[in-house]
Formats: sequence, structure tokens, C-alpha cells
Amino acid sequence: MDIEHYPDGSIPAHLLDWVWEASPALSKYRTSCAAVLRDAGGTELLLTERPWDGSYLVGTLLPSPDHVHIVGTGAPRTIIATTAHGAAADVRSRLLPEFEQLVVLARLHEVQEDLHWVRDAEPGSVDAVDLEAALERFLSHAPYLIEATRRASNKTLPAPDAAVLVRFESLLAPVQADSRTRGGGEPGDIDAAIALWLESGENLVDVVRASAVPFEKPSHPAIATATPPKPPTAVAATGRTH
Repeated sequence: MDIEHYPDGSIPAHLLDWVWEASPALSKYRTSCAAVLRDAGGTELLLTERPWDGSYLVGTLLPSPDHVHIVGTGAPRTIIATTAHGAAADVRSRLLPEFEQLVVLARLHEVQEDLHWVRDAEPGSVDAVDLEAALERFLSHAPYLIEATRRASNKTLPAPDAAVLVRFESLLAPVQADSRTRGGGEPGDIDAAIALWLESGENLVDVVRASAVPFEKPSHPAIATATPPKPPTAVAATGRTH
């Protein structure tokens, strides 16, 4: 947890730009400090107090913006609670489930968008750098989508769906391991990953979508101006600095 102090009484714009919320609740109150809460998975929450009554305000920060294109998915609703216990309960029961589901939807949308782009392109018209960036996004998103699908289904997937996940896990694991240790994968592994992505990516999309926990997205749109664009080239997920 990091504590940030604001001598002028307002959360600075450079931090507010990272807040992923459906309404500007965190931006319209003056406060002298806030806490940024982080877990091992990279989820980050911004916690502060409403100055006139001490109510707790908790919102999420944008997830992995180098890889997640969140415009149009909605946004987690900022929590306002009168007690720390109530805030913690609302974070567990509502904020984090909304956050996770919206990240799944955003990553799923981006994977499907990339697949349609590659398949609809004229032969020979796909730039190699753009293709590499799209593949990098898929390699970043696929493990997250597979893990989320297993959690949502409580490991009781139909046999054909389970086989799709196992196939992706087994063929993508060598590429991901090589990327972590040497900054790239073996040519044969990469070729197999590309082939799997293009030939069976829609199967993975269908399994993830069918297995997702039913969820009603917030009615308010995400704040588009706070959303970084897609990366123009392939990048590794290296985190960020507020």
C-alpha cells in the first residue's frame, strides 16, 4: 500500500487519469491524501475519504493499459461507504467482481477484434509489426481468459470446452516461458502459437464467453479520455508508474 499526500487538497490529474470509474466521484471531492492498494495480481484500488463526513471512497485504477482497450465495456462503480468494514465488504462483493468481469470482457473483445482484423485483411496487406503486436496482445490475454474461465465454471467445463483450454495452455506455455527467460520464443513455438491463434482463436472466445458468470454491465460508459490507445508495436507487459 502506498499513501499519497496532496498539499493543495485535491487528487492530482496524473493519478485521476488512471481511475477507471463510471462517474467522477473520486475527482469532485477535495482531500489531502489517498492510498493506493495493490494485490499480487496487479489489481490496484484508490482509497480516500469524503471530507465532510469521513465516508470511504474506493475506486479501481485502469488495468494494464498497454494491453487492455476498455472503451465501451463500462466501468466498475466507485464504492461509497460509511465504515471501513462496509467498504471492505462492498469491495469484495461488488467492486472486485465487477472489475474482473469487465477486464475479461475487454480482453475478450480485443482478442476477437484482432482476429477479425487479420482474417478480413486482404492477402499480403497485414504489416508484420502490426501482426506481431496483435499476437503479443493475444499471448498476454489468453492466460488471463483461460484462468478466469476455469474460475467461473468452477472446473466443471464440458469436455469439448475443457479440451480447447488444455490445447491452448499446452501450446502457448513454451512461448510464454521463452518470453520470460530470453525475451522471445523459439521459431517453431511461435509458428505453432500463430497457427493456433488464427485457426482456433474463435473457439477460445466462444468457450470464454459461454462460461463467463452472468453479469450486467454498468449503464454508464467508461471515460474514454482516460484510456490509452492500443500499442502500435508489440510490447511486453511491464507495469506502469502513476
